[in-house]
Amino acid sequence: MNQNAVSPRLGVSRYFHSADLVLHASYDRVFQTPDFENILLSSSNQVVSLDPQVLRLPVEPSHGNYYEVGLTKGFFQKLRLNANYFDRQVNNFADDDLLLDTAVSFPVAFRKAHIYGAEGKLDVPHWGRASGFVSYSYMVGAAYLPVTGGLFLGDEASKALSQTQGRFWVSQDQRHTVRARFRSQLVERAWVALGGEYDSGLPVEFNGTEQQAVAQFGQAIVNRVNFDLGRVKPSFSLDASAGADLWKKDKLSMRLQADIQNITNRLNVINFAGLLSGNSIAPPRSYTLRLTTSF
Repeated sequence: MNQNAVSPRLGVSRYFHSADLVLHASYDRVFQTPDFENILLSSSNQVVSLDPQVLRLPVEPSHGNYYEVGLTKGFFQKLRLNANYFDRQVNNFADDDLLLDTAVSFPVAFRKAHIYGAEGKLDVPHWGRASGFVSYSYMVGAAYLPVTGGLFLGDEASKALSQTQGRFWVSQDQRHTVRARFRSQLVERAWVALGGEYDSGLPVEFNGTEQQAVAQFGQAIVNRVNFDLGRVKPSFSLDASAGADLWKKDKLSMRLQADIQNITNRLNVINFAGLLSGNSIAPPRSYTLRLTTSF
């Protein structure tokens, strides 16, 4: 199938000096071709040997409209706020699926997808000896049936034909994300910092039972999944850092920095039974010591 399209990107901004305010807006027209990986598998006659019930649908390119509006506002020459709202609407939404229970993936497509949300960041570049930031984002992402492209075998073929309406949450559907980091310059050559991050949890697509999940992944991992909501439970990590300039003269400098990540040693599951990647687990408590020399 031969298609072509124009993909313009437009942006405009306006600065109001008296209010220390920048307003901006942008628009993208997206044209995305399907992934090439294993795409010829859908047209191969050999797939009938895997299952006589086969559904083949051509995977067409995706077309989408991306909108974004936002502002940047300064306060007291000490604080800076960045806020954005985005809305992304895509027809023939591209995704990936697995061939039976193997690790072979191939492209599929759904009728449309709608991803929207907002994000904001309050930044303190420098306020006396202190600096830091706090950020928050909210994102909702859903794809809508029916399927419009791909290869489906057996029961999956029947489902693709029978499920003509409905929606499901896509992998970008991270409702709440919070990041923060604060740094204090104790003396001229030494500083400390404290940071943290929180994620409300990604959606889970697991067709088995909770008992099967325990047998496959272990109880500790399964405890971090809410099967009733179909989401990974929220994750949280607290980090700390400290640094000092040991030597700084002429063109030679030496800096020592120590970091502790995930101080509470919390088990954070990022993704559960994901496509190809399986489970994604955040690092446990870890320590880093770095000595940097520049000359």
